[in-house]
Amino acid sequence: MEEWKTLKVETIDVGGNNFLEVNIKQPPNAEGVLYGISKGWYNDKSEKRYKANILFSKEGKADLIKVLQSIDE
Repeated sequence: MEEWKTLKVETIDVGGNNFLEVNIKQPPNAEGVLYGISKGWYNDKSEKRYKANILFSKEGKADLIKVLQSIDE
């Protein structure tokens, strides 16, 4: 079984021991990519632990960007 490929990861510290992780992933046997946002925390050993994640297509990413920009106005 093939694994997902992580092409890029950026981590944002959101305070305490919590973080958001923004990534670009390529599904197994696929040519396209998906954009992901994961939320999580660091355990006592400073290892990442994840609570939830969501993946977006390229179109979904564009919609998310529009919403984030408009909510700031």
